[in-house]
Amino acid sequence: MHALGIMAVLRDEQLSLDPWLQAFEQLENSLAIPIVYSFLENNSSDATPAMLRAWMAGRSGSLICEQVGAPSRRTGRAAERTIALAAARNQALDCLLRYPLQVVAIVDGGLQINVHQIRRLLQQLQCRPHASMVAASAMQNVPDVFGSSPFSHYDSFALRDALGRPGITFAEIPVWDRIERERWRAGYPVAVKSAFGGMAVVRRDAVEATSARWDGASGCEHWAFCAALWRYGPVVVDPLVQPMVWHAQPPRWSQNYAWRVSQALAAAQQ
Repeated sequence: MHALGIMAVLRDEQLSLDPWLQAFEQLENSLAIPIVYSFLENNSSDATPAMLRAWMAGRSGSLICEQVGAPSRRTGRAAERTIALAAARNQALDCLLRYPLQVVAIVDGGLQINVHQIRRLLQQLQCRPHASMVAASAMQNVPDVFGSSPFSHYDSFALRDALGRPGITFAEIPVWDRIERERWRAGYPVAVKSAFGGMAVVRRDAVEATSARWDGASGCEHWAFCAALWRYGPVVVDPLVQPMVWHAQPPRWSQNYAWRVSQALAAAQQ
């Protein structure tokens, strides 16, 4: 690998930005290759733009700071959010592809990440030459819907299993198939139709060969991106790479929801 690109779309990240950026600083010190950044920041009302400008001084890449008046879309599944995120991600990617690099890392802001997680994703991609992308499995401080863990998978919206089934919301292991669940539980990477998990690494060759871009018009913007990448090679989730998302007020669910999910999972295993 001759060069690595790192891209992110950011807004109002002041409280978590310093440790987030420190992971990249540690990556710079641990890799013997250049790193190029593409950060797109928009509509922040805190110190995020100034912090990013200061950090990017002397580093290679692109920083775009915009004030376009759009409301915050940090969470949710509304089409306005997914379309806006897709456009921002595509803009950041296009800026990054101007540079000579082989691998692109897509990292969401607001996550608790570390250098070891990024390095593991890079290693997993390197040892799987036919894979187009390796995604993380972000976790959140929401208890598993089946009661087996105090944490659950964060990005079930982006996840589609090998048969195209949606990820199980609030589940520690969000896939349906019994064998895939056991592989996930054991820490083995699992091939899926779509995923993101807060952080992923993708081959530049796969992006260029398939013209993969995010598109949020029909749901999660990652579905279209991963569907295109599959024309090059598999999309894989590494369940051992677990960035953390900490909710100040964790989402809740009902006992009826937990019962319905349990019944559906049992039926899927028959």
